[in-house]
This record gives sequence, C-alpha cells and structure tokens, in this order.
Amino acid sequence: MAGVQWPLWSEKEIDELSLGYMKDIIESKDGYSVFAAIALAHMLEGKVGLNPDNYPIYFRLIESGNPWVIDTLVGEKDPAKLMGSIQFNTFMIQECFRMLTGWKPGEIYPKALVIIYGLLSVCYHVPEEGYRIFPLTVSDVNNLGKHLDKTKDQMDPLNRAVLTMLDCISSLIEPQKPMPSEAIKDVAIQANNIRGKFLDMTKKLNESIPDILLVRGNYEEAIVPPIIPTISATR
Repeated sequence: MAGVQWPLWSEKEIDELSLGYMKDIIESKDGYSVFAAIALAHMLEGKVGLNPDNYPIYFRLIESGNPWVIDTLVGEKDPAKLMGSIQFNTFMIQECFRMLTGWKPGEIYPKALVIIYGLLSVCYHVPEEGYRIFPLTVSDVNNLGKHLDKTKDQMDPLNRAVLTMLDCISSLIEPQKPMPSEAIKDVAIQANNIRGKFLDMTKKLNESIPDILLVRGNYEEAIVPPIIPTISATR
C-alpha cells in the first residue's frame, strides 16, 4: 500500500525473534510447545545425534521434564548412557547438580533423573578425576541422595542410578588409597551414609539427609500433554 512504512528488520532482530520462539518450545510449558519440542527431539535423536556442539540443547530438553519429549530424545537407547558418549566437562557437571538441587524428589520424570545420574556416574567413574574437575560438597551429596525412593527397591532404575553414583563417591576413600583431605573424607562418608540408610530397611533417609530436602513433589500432576494439530487437506 502506497505511503505505508514497513519496519526494517535486521538479521540480528530476526534471529532474536526466532530464538524467543525456540526457547518457548524447549521449555514445553503448553501443549503446542510440547508438540514442537517432540519434533525437535525427534530430529536430534534421529538425524543429528548428540555431539559436543549441541549437548546444551539436550540439557534444556531434559530439564523440561516432559515425558513425551524425553522419551523421544532417548528413543531406544539406555537413558543412563544417553549423555555418556561425549567428553564431560565442568559445565556439564555444574548443570547436572543445578538440576538435581532445584528439583524436589518425585517432582521430575524419573527417566530424566536416570539420564543425569548416568552422566555423573561416567564423570565420577574414576572419582578422583571427577572430584578434580568438580569438587563435591556434602550439600551436593545430599542433593544426589534425596532422589532415592524408599517405596521402591534398589533394582528400580532410578534408585539403581542414584546408588551407583553414591558408590562412586564413597570410593574416594579406600584402604589402598592415600589418606584424602578432610573435605574429601566428609563427602565420601556422607555418600556411604546415605547409601547405607537406603539399603537398611530399618533406617530412614532423614537420618542422613535434612528433612527439608526430602519434601516430595509429584511430577504426574504437572505433566503437559502435547496438543496435536488437526491437519485438513485441501484439494
């Protein structure tokens, strides 16, 4: 139309607009975003695959906690091994602990937690190496252990993943190893303490972990299902 001044868009502005929509998709807070996030996860799982250039997107999709998105991202793989194919680094470990600390027990889809614990078990498979990259605190160990579920046995996939990680940390002190620092001893002893309280049916987790960390949520109450659009064909 004559005389109308259309806005001029820079490439940077267009990119920022696109990224805003992509952020909404990844967060998966509504049914339309979940549907789009499933498509994104499907593309990553089936076409691109996990690599050192895109793993932060995997973290964000996992953090959404949406079962449909996470199931698509994992596909037929073992969730405990999903993130173990790339070299771990400080950022990855920090992200894992940020999520574990922020989530209440039971608040997140269990498969998301299995993915996180699986990655951490790789990072701390040689515990001294993992500790050198990211020195753990007793608080970190408590946030690891709080996701154990005493209503299920040790063969439950999530419980097994948590116990494996706690076992890795507790092995920071062993008879054949040099005597570690007090900080390392405290971390290892706490990991072993939590593990022992879970495995002993006469004990409770709050005997080793503060009660405030054990307040449970229910991820099923917050699940957002995808809204699948109806596509009508025109001839």
